[in-house]
Amino acid sequence: MNTDSQIRLTAKLSRLWNDPREDVELTGLIHGLDARYTLLKKIAAEPGVEDILSQMLGRLARSFGSLTAVRGKRILDIACGSNTSKAPSRFRIRTPFGHLLLGRPRSGYAALFEPWFCRILLQLGADPVGVDFGDLEGEDFTHYRVDLGRSGALDFLPERSFDGIQDSRLFGSPEFTTQFPNQSDRLNVGREIRRQEQRLLKASGILIHSDAEALLA
Repeated sequence: MNTDSQIRLTAKLSRLWNDPREDVELTGLIHGLDARYTLLKKIAAEPGVEDILSQMLGRLARSFGSLTAVRGKRILDIACGSNTSKAPSRFRIRTPFGHLLLGRPRSGYAALFEPWFCRILLQLGADPVGVDFGDLEGEDFTHYRVDLGRSGALDFLPERSFDGIQDSRLFGSPEFTTQFPNQSDRLNVGREIRRQEQRLLKASGILIHSDAEALLA
């Protein structure tokens, strides 16, 4: 591992908590992600990966207060990303450090669309469940290949079974916008995702982030 890169990334991400006790957990997280998924190499090739990590860790900071607080939590990531997703030509992401407009990598393949949130949760000792239409073969977390544009697609998951839920990648993905070019159809999918989030979340659970909720606002 490139130690300088690890130190720089840890220093940047530690600003999300401003708590030195989190640095040890964060260092272990970055080391684990790099060892398993060549994180630092992907950041060097595609800077958007670092920004996606910042976004996702920022959500955990706001939702749970600390990295250790997610340990043992069962968390659902709807449209978690996959190992086959392609980036649109240009897209905007919001991170805790501001908005960024990113362009498509030359290869078209985008490492930032890999299932980083579930990987982060797994590394932190949580129990993540990822659902996506893309390929998740080889991932160590529980995952299901699901067409989220189909009504009732998540009915197989038990009610009130998750401590946390997020959806953040479905409505902006090029695959989804191609499948549902009409806004009315996207709204219908958004209503179904919100119904499922309300059904699946425990009474004490946390809605970490929902693009479906924002779409319907």
